Amino acid sequence: MNDGILLQTVEGLGDSPFVSSGGQIREMLQGEKEEICREILADGPLVDGALVGDIENTAPEIELRYRGGLEDRLRAINDAQDRLADGHFGECQVCGGPIGAQRLAADPAASLCINCQKAIEGEMTFRTM
Repeated sequence: MNDGILLQTVEGLGDSPFVSSGGQIREMLQGEKEEICREILADGPLVDGALVGDIENTAPEIELRYRGGLEDRLRAINDAQDRLADGHFGECQVCGGPIGAQRLAADPAASLCINCQKAIEGEMTFRTM
């Protein structure tokens, strides 16, 4: 993949003190992806049973939720890598506006601008009440 194309897709991030280039973002995402894959594929439980306590049925449920969280994060990273490749990195997937550089620096896999994220979280909170 051409780094020049990646640099164009993350235009404006170069001004951020947190992120300097598309190549750096790609490396950050790939590093986290490899770490998550190692954790998912590791032998043994993902959750230390001693930390869960004496409740027999709690450890498998926590393990399942933790594994689901890892898989969700892996999907988010893969999606962010796809956006880097197709030139849509840094664009909100809901409104199409820019995602702030500081938000992307905090989470390079972010797919929503802060306003759309807040709106979705508000809807989710409302639905769970």
